[in-house]
Amino acid sequence: MTATISGRREPAPRTPFSTAGVPRPTGRTSRARFAEGLRPLLWLGLAAGTVWPLTAGSLVGAVLVLTGATCAVAAARDPRIATEAAEGDHWRTLMLSLCGIAALVATALVPVGAAYAGLFVAAGLVGRIVLDHRLVWGYAAVFGVALSVVFTLAVGSMLGALLGLVVPVLASQSLNRARLQREHARVVALLAERDALREAELAGAAAQERARIARDLHDVLAHSLSGLSLHLQAIRAVLAKRLGPGDAVLTSVDTAADLARSGLAEAKQAVAALRETPAPTTADLQALVDGHDAALGLTGDLDAVPARLREAVYATTREALTNTARHAPGTPATVTLEVGDDLVLAVTNPRPHPASGSSSDGGGNGLVGLRERAALVGGSLEAGPDDDGGWRVTLRAPTGVAG
Repeated sequence: MTATISGRREPAPRTPFSTAGVPRPTGRTSRARFAEGLRPLLWLGLAAGTVWPLTAGSLVGAVLVLTGATCAVAAARDPRIATEAAEGDHWRTLMLSLCGIAALVATALVPVGAAYAGLFVAAGLVGRIVLDHRLVWGYAAVFGVALSVVFTLAVGSMLGALLGLVVPVLASQSLNRARLQREHARVVALLAERDALREAELAGAAAQERARIARDLHDVLAHSLSGLSLHLQAIRAVLAKRLGPGDAVLTSVDTAADLARSGLAEAKQAVAALRETPAPTTADLQALVDGHDAALGLTGDLDAVPARLREAVYATTREALTNTARHAPGTPATVTLEVGDDLVLAVTNPRPHPASGSSSDGGGNGLVGLRERAALVGGSLEAGPDDDGGWRVTLRAPTGVAG
């Protein structure tokens, strides 16, 4: 009975609920990477369209187009774009304004060139990388009017004024698309939290069912075997007086009493095993990481450390990945775990999300709870920006803590 119950491995946890209708954020798609690879060719094409025919003015116009391209690329690659507080909005607007000014000057120098298209690119970019809609509409209004005036004066026709209308249209389209993408990311993060809550509810329901089975097992087996043991002791006392101490019947009764006592001890062990919630294993941690499209690097044997420490590792990883999905959706998180004399867990992602430790959703209570859990196993937890400008959550604890 001992080998059957106490040595039995728990079944693998259920897979998380799939989020119907909403794909998980898996980073940039192949289409987005292809479009990004074409951007340098686009700017080179605009410069080439401006430089021909070869004149002093066209050469200056081409240099201005490339200068504007540099400003636009610097704005698009600003690492602060992903932050919730919209840091750097004014700086990115300034860079795109320099791009627009360069395009306007190049258009004035070479009216037959394609320099004005650089302003179209900047207008399509401003709504995507600037979160403050007032800056976006101000940018679209100023440079839309400016392009209409410059192009009309350059070509000498009022039809050139229509070209300026393209700027607010492109800015509006990019702004609406960026809003939809941010809303999509927020919905995906909320659904991921809902799935995690469902899994927690299932785990709680399973624990309650295990406790009920343990109570029933205790009532049926423990009480019955205790009564059987008492009756066998009474029977032996009577038989010992009638048959003598060396009778074979007494030997059989003693054997039955030993089996009853052994069964009672095994029943108590089975009840204790049912009431204990199994600690997460390496497979559980891998499933958690895979569910968030993250990468796991493991050194050492996690299953060899005490149960309470494994629970702390699992809880810390889950909270850190949930914060990443909420505050930096679509970023590739990395989980590294080193198990030796000390256990070191690090969860990193390349984008900062300071709200996960401040007064955002939940007031930072998740990290407070993780620090308390780390203290219970004799460790410490740190959360904050790393050297590369991303976000890092680190758990350190000795592996000799009793589980």
